[in-house]
Amino acid sequence: MRILFLFVGEKHHVFHALPIAGEMAARYPDLDIEIAIAGPENDALVRDVLNCFPGFTPTIRYLDLPGPADALHKWGVLRGQQRITRLIAALPYLRGFDAIVVPERTTTMIRHFLGSRTKLIFTPHGAGDRAITYDKRDRLFDFALVAGEKSERRMLELGTIRPGAYAVTGYVKMDFMQRLAAHRPPLFDNGRPTVLYAPHFRSSLSSWDRFGKAIIRAFAAQDRYNLVVAPHIRLFDHAPARVTAPIEAMAVPGKIIVDLSSERLVDMTYTAGADIYLGDVSSQVYEFLNRPRPCVFLNAHDADWPDNPDYLFWTLGDVVSSVADVLPAIDAAAERHPLYAARQCQILSDSIGGDPAGASARSADAILHFLEKKAKAGRKAASR
Repeated sequence: MRILFLFVGEKHHVFHALPIAGEMAARYPDLDIEIAIAGPENDALVRDVLNCFPGFTPTIRYLDLPGPADALHKWGVLRGQQRITRLIAALPYLRGFDAIVVPERTTTMIRHFLGSRTKLIFTPHGAGDRAITYDKRDRLFDFALVAGEKSERRMLELGTIRPGAYAVTGYVKMDFMQRLAAHRPPLFDNGRPTVLYAPHFRSSLSSWDRFGKAIIRAFAAQDRYNLVVAPHIRLFDHAPARVTAPIEAMAVPGKIIVDLSSERLVDMTYTAGADIYLGDVSSQVYEFLNRPRPCVFLNAHDADWPDNPDYLFWTLGDVVSSVADVLPAIDAAAERHPLYAARQCQILSDSIGGDPAGASARSADAILHFLEKKAKAGRKAASR
């Protein structure tokens, strides 16, 4: 059986799927497992994961664009369109697999060109609450992995998954990152609590445009906390230096880290190392709550959020609506945390399936069980 782990999206997707390949290779050594990535920008993260699975040395293939990238830009082929262009060009290669595992939905655009042999399998790259987590394109997958019971309920209600074509397996990235966290040094060495500010990338939802720079200035003017500014990696993706340089210049050595682009934005360095979370609607909060800790949320768009399931995580800490309220809320966060701690544990368990340990292995088993079931049904139908 040939299985491909395909990465044509954002580089942070690697941590949500590739650990499954490592566990699959260890548990099912007779499988033919390959990896395909869009280009060398993902290569370092792929190698980081593979280094944690000694003996797993799969074939790695780049899906090249059919022509010079600069020419494609001139023809109006933008980044999202480039993904589809790569996939279409690679169809003869992709059709050679029994299954393709992906952590994004762009690949559903070619679903009907793959043929009946090739099963398309989805592993999500987050466990957030917003409606975008529940996408009608999920119906095009033959099989889906689901992080926790919360997502299972909502996806079944919306019809984006169907009984017999999914498995609840846990949060793969968090399972993998737990192996690495114990070896990381502290973010600061001054003994002050560290606040992680993690704004979302979409301007209609993010707190960055309204509050971001003012929050950095407020923390620069006090001496009670360290601050890490670590937005979703897409917020400043491909932003020019004239945009990012003035923001990066707001960093204060030994007190404020401003990271707009490094791999530490996606490898849980900051969510594991901070003491207090400050954010808006990013699902990174669930990675932070791998260990329940104080949270403060920013309502930058006057959202009517109570009883809205898209803002479920805002029930896990105080919610403020102005920069003036941020530091007082941070000051009170540790004392008020007992009000939220039990609910954090409950919601986290519901979101990522309890203890994430073993999620990669469970995912590998679920995929193989599904494929074997389909293969058995195919053989039975052929013998009639």
